[in-house]
Amino acid sequence: MRIIKNTKWIPVLLLIGLFFLNLPIQAQWTKLIGEQTKQQDTAKAELKCIPIKITKTMRIDKVTGNNDGFWIQKESETIYKFGDMKEAVGITLKPGTYYAYPILKPDERKSQVVVSLR
Repeated sequence: MRIIKNTKWIPVLLLIGLFFLNLPIQAQWTKLIGEQTKQQDTAKAELKCIPIKITKTMRIDKVTGNNDGFWIQKESETIYKFGDMKEAVGITLKPGTYYAYPILKPDERKSQVVVSLR
């Protein structure tokens, strides 16, 4: 059995170990955020979403926002459309690049959706 003579490194090694143990937990959560804005004088709407690329299958854990539902695209194909945010909870997304966009409520000009993945 080897005894560590220089004990000043023990706290540093413990911190490094805790960091690496915690890393997979932190990396398991991600959010997909999209918004739709309707221009004032026209029927045109602007869609914005920062796409996320997932490398493993992830599950929709929570959906929030001010909308009348939303849709999810994988690359440029719509793969899901939900009339209610609760419908999406539990759905799994396979590896790929995803976008989410909210459906505007009547008489609203801007809405947002936040899809939490785990």
